[in-house]
Amino acid sequence: MLRQLLQVAETAMVAGTLGIGLVATGYGALMGTEPMTFHSFYLAVQPPYEHDDKRIYGEDLNIPEDVEMEPAI
Repeated sequence: MLRQLLQVAETAMVAGTLGIGLVATGYGALMGTEPMTFHSFYLAVQPPYEHDDKRIYGEDLNIPEDVEMEPAI
């Protein structure tokens, strides 16, 4: 039973992926748009401020070297 359910789920995922790909390709061909490049995809999905850690973490991570840290274990 589980095997059949997983096969149906796999078939649905493959069919959905192919359907989206065919629709996107057809739309792009009809509208004359260029496909997305890897660079533009990367820029669209990268988290904001990834290149600037200070905006994420701030100055709180500047731990002085003379402070003793207790071992974790």
